[in-house]
Amino acid sequence: MLTQNAVALPAILPRIRNVRRKISIGCLLFAWLCANGAVWNTVQVVAWAKMFHDYAQVMPLAQALKVTLEGNAMCDGCVFAQDAEDAAREQLPRDAALGGMDKFVFATELPAPIFSIEPEVSWPGVAHDVGLTRTESVPVPPPRV
Repeated sequence: MLTQNAVALPAILPRIRNVRRKISIGCLLFAWLCANGAVWNTVQVVAWAKMFHDYAQVMPLAQALKVTLEGNAMCDGCVFAQDAEDAAREQLPRDAALGGMDKFVFATELPAPIFSIEPEVSWPGVAHDVGLTRTESVPVPPPRV
């Protein structure tokens, strides 16, 4: 029994990692959709589907689709999705440094000027470096034997 469990565990680990990875990616995608307000778009699509289903019961499909997507007759779900999306936009913090704007406008900024300084070309001992060359020998202690 112990050997079967010991053999089965390494075979299961790649599957567990694969499932864990897929769940992590799914949760990350859902969080991204919530952060971008796509939840209200999903509510709107569900409301349209319900409207289309209700209209298709009493009128032809083409006319039901036209009435559903025209936007003149909004159902309770459409009104709820629109109000919730507007409320979410109003709750977004505005940056005081931007003066109440939502975005930076980078097109008007000028690039920083580029300065290049030409390096001095001087090789030791070639030019007038008389004051920089050592004239006396370097004091070295005598070698020990």
